Amino acid sequence: MSVLNVTFLGSEDLAKEIGKVSDSRDVESYVYKENNDSGVKILSLVRPVTFPDKIKGLTSALTLGDFIVLEVNAIDANLGELLVACSSSGISDGIIIPNPKDGAWIDEDQLGTLVKQVGLEKWDLMKLDALKLREYLLDVLDRKEGELIERIQNPLVIAVDQYFNVKGVGLVVIGGVRAGSVNKHDNLKILPSNGIGIVRSLQVMDDDVEQAKAGDRVGIALRNAEESSLSQGSLIVLKEDQDSVEVHNKTELIFNSAAFARYEPAENGIIHVAIDLQFVVGRIESVKENTIVVCWESPLMVRVKSDSHILICQLDAKPRIIGHSIDYKKLE
Repeated sequence: MSVLNVTFLGSEDLAKEIGKVSDSRDVESYVYKENNDSGVKILSLVRPVTFPDKIKGLTSALTLGDFIVLEVNAIDANLGELLVACSSSGISDGIIIPNPKDGAWIDEDQLGTLVKQVGLEKWDLMKLDALKLREYLLDVLDRKEGELIERIQNPLVIAVDQYFNVKGVGLVVIGGVRAGSVNKHDNLKILPSNGIGIVRSLQVMDDDVEQAKAGDRVGIALRNAEESSLSQGSLIVLKEDQDSVEVHNKTELIFNSAAFARYEPAENGIIHVAIDLQFVVGRIESVKENTIVVCWESPLMVRVKSDSHILICQLDAKPRIIGHSIDYKKLE
C-alpha cells in the first residue's frame, strides 16, 4: 500500500470530487483508494478549513504534506499568504490550478509573476478538472515511491492529532506516521511527557492491520497509557529508540525571511513555529543578523533524521507566515 499525503489548498467542492471525506476539524481529510495490479494506492488530502481566519489549520496541513495542490479562485491577499506558505513549507513539489469563481477572470500572467516572486516557478501551473487532477496525483505517487519508502527506514515518529477513550477499547490515539513503522505490541514512549504505552491494535483506513508505516494516518489503541501524557502535537517514538527526537526548551535557529514579509525579528518578540502538527509559542531571547535564539513556552520537538522546515509565524504580521528555518540546534 502506497500513500501520497497532499496538502490541499482548494475548495471543498473540488476535494469532494477527488476523494471521500473521512474526518473534519480545523482540517478536513479526504481519501481516495485505488486497487490495481501493482497494489493499493491511496491519495490522502488534508484541507485546512479555518483559513484565512486562523493560521494553525494551514500550518498543520503543511506539516503533513508531501505534495501541495493550490487552487486559485482569485488574486488577492489570501492567495499571497498561501503562496508564501507554500514557499516556506519545504514541500518541494506542487501544482497550481487557476479556477476563477462564477465566471470571473484570472490574469495568468500576473499569477505567474507572483508564483515566480515566491520561488515556485518550477511548479506546474495548469487547468485540470477533478478527474484529471486525481490521475495527476496518482502519477506523482508513482514518482515519489522511492522517497516514501526511504522514510520507512528511519526511526519511528508519530505526530499526534487526536486522542480519546473508547468504551471497550481504551485509550485511542490518531496521528500521522511521519517516519519509520509501528507494529502491534510495540512499546512506545510519548514525548515530551515521557509517558509510555503498548500497542494493543492498529487501524489504517478503518482496516485492522499488523503494521502502520511512514505516510499512514493511523489509529492506535494503547494499553498501560495515561490520557494525561498526551496532547495535540505530542510525538510518539519506540521506547528503545527515543533519541530519534530532540526536545528543545531553547533553540538557536537561522531565520530565513519569507517573500513579501515585512517582519524583522526583535529581542523579546513573540513568534509561533509549526512542525509535525506542533504549534509552539516562543519568545526571542536574542537576535544577531539572521540568527535568533528562542525560548519556548512549551517544548519544541524535532526529528533528528529529518530535513523538515520549521515554519515561523507572527500572528499580527501580514503575511502571518514570516519565514522558515532549516538550520537549527538545541541549546537547552
